[in-house]
Amino acid sequence: MGVTPNKSNFSPFFLLLTGLLVLSLAGCQEDPILQPLENGVPVITPKTKASITAIQINTHPEFDLSGGLWDTIDSTTFDTLGRPDIFFNITAQGTTTPVLWSQNSHFLNCGPNDTIPYYLLTPYAVEPFGSTITLNLYDYELPDSTFMESLDFFIGEYPDPANPYPSSITQTKNGYSVSVGIKWED
Repeated sequence: MGVTPNKSNFSPFFLLLTGLLVLSLAGCQEDPILQPLENGVPVITPKTKASITAIQINTHPEFDLSGGLWDTIDSTTFDTLGRPDIFFNITAQGTTTPVLWSQNSHFLNCGPNDTIPYYLLTPYAVEPFGSTITLNLYDYELPDSTFMESLDFFIGEYPDPANPYPSSITQTKNGYSVSVGIKWED
């Protein structure tokens, strides 16, 4: 035999609390971000600043330019496949002096299709806006590191009207594929 509550079991205070709980849960939902439209097309606010937040090496050649292994096989350092220990630097447009290095935190024994993300704790501000930065990849070695490749990234408004400020840009060259994450600001 089921028990059906009568109205006297629910106090007005209980009903008020239940209603407030439902309203507060509904209030937790994020409001949609509305973009202004012009003739049904979203209006994109021009940006004037950009920072690199991440660098990701997507692919690199399995062998160096001479067709050999990147590293000498050395079982004492657990390098049994001859894969590169990748790091990079960034040079700004018109300079040869690196403005950012990742040498101290190089990636060990990278396979040709390993996705290698590097997140910048302090984003690198690209100045001036609308300039090109060069990302130089190296194989870490002591006493000298081996240059692998350099890729250029234009950091400014792109010609795609639907997405002039993409969240990442990918460049490919000679078997290398590298992406940079970008934060855009007005």
